[in-house]
Parts: sequence; C-alpha cells; structure tokens
Amino acid sequence: EEGDSIPQGLHIRMNMETGEKWAKLLEEEEEVDENNYKGVLVTTPTEKKETAGSGAGAGNKDEEPNAGARLEQAVKITQLANAELTADASAKVTSQLLEQAQRQSNMMESIAALNDFQSDTTVNELDYEMMYRTLLSLPEDAHEYMGGGLPTMPAEDASEEEKKIFEARVKHIWKIRQTLLKQMEDEYLADVTDIVAERIESIAEYVANPMKQIRNVIALRRSAAAQEDGEDEKNKESDVSTIVGALEDLEFQLTDVDLARDFHTMGGWPLLVSLLTDSIHGLQYELQQVLLNETQALNVELLNSTESDPQPISIELSAESRQFLEEYQQIVWEIQGLACWSIGTAVKNMEEFHSWALDDFSDLVMSQPSDGGDSDAVTVITILLGKMDSESTHAPSILDMSPLDEKLQLRRKYEMYALGALLRGNRKAIRDFAVAEGPATLYRMFSYLTSDVDNMHTLDSTTIKLLTKIISLTDDLVMHIALHPTECSCERAKSAEEKLMTSLASTEWCMAPMQIMKYPSPSVQRKMLETMVNLSPHCSYDMNAKSLIQEIENTLSPASGGDLDEDLDLLVSKLGIALS
Repeated sequence: EEGDSIPQGLHIRMNMETGEKWAKLLEEEEEVDENNYKGVLVTTPTEKKETAGSGAGAGNKDEEPNAGARLEQAVKITQLANAELTADASAKVTSQLLEQAQRQSNMMESIAALNDFQSDTTVNELDYEMMYRTLLSLPEDAHEYMGGGLPTMPAEDASEEEKKIFEARVKHIWKIRQTLLKQMEDEYLADVTDIVAERIESIAEYVANPMKQIRNVIALRRSAAAQEDGEDEKNKESDVSTIVGALEDLEFQLTDVDLARDFHTMGGWPLLVSLLTDSIHGLQYELQQVLLNETQALNVELLNSTESDPQPISIELSAESRQFLEEYQQIVWEIQGLACWSIGTAVKNMEEFHSWALDDFSDLVMSQPSDGGDSDAVTVITILLGKMDSESTHAPSILDMSPLDEKLQLRRKYEMYALGALLRGNRKAIRDFAVAEGPATLYRMFSYLTSDVDNMHTLDSTTIKLLTKIISLTDDLVMHIALHPTECSCERAKSAEEKLMTSLASTEWCMAPMQIMKYPSPSVQRKMLETMVNLSPHCSYDMNAKSLIQEIENTLSPASGGDLDEDLDLLVSKLGIALS
C-alpha cells in the first residue's frame, strides 16, 4: 500500500496513467541468487484501464521500418532445421505490428486533457482552482521542475488583480506540468517497446552465433573472478549485452501482461522456445574444435596410417580444454533455465495466453516422417518433455559431467516452473500433455533423481525443490481434472483426461511423495502429506491403509525419538480418515 516500506534495490515499475507502483519482490521459497521474483502491487489498487502506456504493440511510426526489417530476417530455431520463417509468416507478423502501431497512434491523446479528479463532485470550482489542488498534492521537489514553487492562494477579499496574477501563475505551472508528463509518457512508451524489440534481437543474434556469445560470457566471468571484485561480478550479471543478462531482464519485462503480448506478437516466442533445445547452442561444434586441436599433437604417422585394421585413437583432453567445455556446458544450462523462467513468467495465470502452449513449430522443423497423428506436433510442451525423457535415460551432457550439477538442477527446476505455468488451468494443454505421455516422462525423471532413496537427506536444496515441484504439479493436474469435469462431449478429450487420471493415480505416483518425506524438512514433509491427502480419493496403493499409515509414521518419526510435529500428526490422521 502507499507508504509501505520495501527493501532497497528492488525493481520498481510505475503505471504512468493510474500512478500504480509495482515492486518486484523475492518469492518466499526461492534463493536470493536465483533472482526469482514476483510482482507485488504497493499502492492502493485502482481499476485497470487499457492504456497507450502499456498496450500491445506500442511504438512510433519512425521505428516501424526497422521492426519490419528485423522480422524479415531469417530465423533458425532449434535443431529444428535449417528452416526459416516463410515470407507469408513474416509478412503476417509485420502486418500485425503495423496495425497495432496505427491503433496506438489513434489512442494517443495529449495528457493535458486528462482530468486527475474526473470523479470529483466539487461544486462551482473554477478550472484554475482544480489545477491548484492537483499541483498542491504533488511532492514539493516536483514544483522545482515546473518553474519554481506554487503561489499562495489569495484570500477571499483579495483584489481582482491579485486573483488574475494567481490564476495566470497556476495556469503557467499547469502547462509546464502537462508538457513534462507528455514527454515522460512518450519516453516511457518508446522505451518499453524498444526494450522488447532489443531483447528479441538479442536472442536472434545469439541464435545466429551462440559460440561467440558464450565465449564472451566465459571471458567476462573469468575476468571478474580474477579480479575477485564482488561489484564487478554483480555488474557482469546485470549486463544486458550478454545473452544471460538479456534473458534475466526479459523475464522481468514479461511480468507485464502487455509486454508479454507484444513479445509474442513481434515473433519472440519461437526464438525463446528454440533456446530450450541443445544443438542450437553449438556445444557439439566446440567439442569438435577442441578434438581437432588436440589431435594435432598426435603422431602424424598414426593419423595417416593405411593399415587395414587401424587401432582406435584415444584422445585425452587437456585440463584447460576440459575446463572450457564444462564452463560452456554450464552456461548452456543456465541459458536454457533462464529461457524456461521467461516462458513460465509470460504465460503464468493468463488464460489469454493458453494457446501459446500449443503453438506448433512443425513447419519450422527439419522434415521427418509423419503418421498424421497428434504426436507430430512440435510445441514447447513436447520439447520440454523430450529433454526430460532423454536425460532420464542418458547422460545429460556429451561431457562426463555430474547428473546432479548445480546449474543442471537449477535448469530442471525452471523447466518444471515453465511446464507448470503452461499446464495449470489450460485444459487443452493438459490433454496434449497426456497424449504425449507426459505423466510417464515425469515419473521417469522423478525415478532418475530419487534412485538413491536411502540417501535422500544428502540431496541439495535445489534438487529437493525440483522433486517437490514435480509432485506439486501432479497434484494440481489431478485436482483440476477431478474438480472441473470436462464439458466437452468429444471422445478424444475424455479419453485423454481419463488417461491422465489413470496414470497419475497409479501406485507409483501415489507412493512417490513417500520417498520425498525421507528428506528431513518439516515443510517438505508437510507438502508431501498434503499431496497424499488430496490424491487419496483417486489413488491405488500396494498396501492396506493401516500399513501405509504406519510406514508414514515411521518415516516421519524424529531421529531423537521425540513426538511427531503437531501439524504433521494432524495430516497423518487426516490421511488415515481419508483412506478408511
């Protein structure tokens, strides 16, 4: 609310029409260094209006040709091909931008026409008196930017000459104020549309040459580490000239619904989604270059051998080459995680954007055999599921790196954030998720991460949060389907939802929270118990209710032998009642 104190260093956004201020605060459960924020309104809410200050496609005519030129550039996405946006697709997007720019121009009116007190019912108040009241409500330092301090209101018995001088002075200050506000409005509108366009351009430039940009990030970080200067490190992380900094800023910009809409309309969505794939980042190329350099040190005669049965060549990478490749891989994971974070923030809780989850990139993908089924669609959901599936059966990197690497686990956590944002409340996306064998893929990932259940207490907090997010998502999907039966009469939709419920109510999924309960955290254990209570009406277990409750109590019992936490004890009792 107005007057509330907020921590220093937060990003603040202001609506130039309503005066609302938004502060970007840390989420309670997220680490500070993960930069996971959410928007919180800190002034008294007023009715939201569709304004030129935040409308989709805001821009000015002078910038339209440049925007069109950017959109006409060839766009390559994912391993997805050497495919390019077609001329028709490019023309369509450009046309939409031009139409929105025209609508924006028509909506723009002089801010001098705004009445700050349009609902005021003061009787017989003169215009300059209303102006004076408005100016008087402004901070004192604002008066200095409007030609000095405000004059004193003349007394009722003042002469007509004094009143005229006062009226002229107030109107002069008012005119200056309107000019300043108009300039601020124009600058704000130009800035936000420029920012969206710049972030899209940053991603396009990265896609065109990822190796150069990742090398740049590595160099900057090594330089900052060598200087051991915390301030330099902070500046490096916020530098939007790097792809990492640009994506971090993009996520913040996409918290604004109108900017998120602009981002999609301007063609940023497929570029952002392309970052989720592996081959687009050039790690395979860099590995080949390193191997080529390393082989130059081998015996030339061995390389040129013409023996009919040549022996395989074994190459051991130098420590320097291996360090470079590992840093490269970690930055790729970081970029993919930031892309997932931006995707989740853009679509989160916005029904208008539900269709983005189903945007089909098949026409931009390298031609593959097709059977005409739904599985041929390439969406952000199928790309995410494909990555999860491959990494639950194969090593996550072509390098021999830890499958529990911190950057990798953070990327996986953001993947779950994005997947949850795409699915929650989105019935069509949930059905596609079921058809694409989403529940089975998630469970394979879950099993992969919990393969060493007996040592659950040794897992890091990031991995535990990832596992918790997987369980929470399954809980939300089951509850959504159970509480909101489909109104669609088509058998296809019903079949997909029945398949989802059958999968998520299986013994494997229903027992999954039990494994996470072994982690010694009351808050995590509480979440898992709440999930079991929610799922109990739909679940099938491989033991009777009494045995299940006994096993849960044994799992939750404090190592010291004390009493069970009161909240946990209450949830265990509630689960017992639900199962009886």
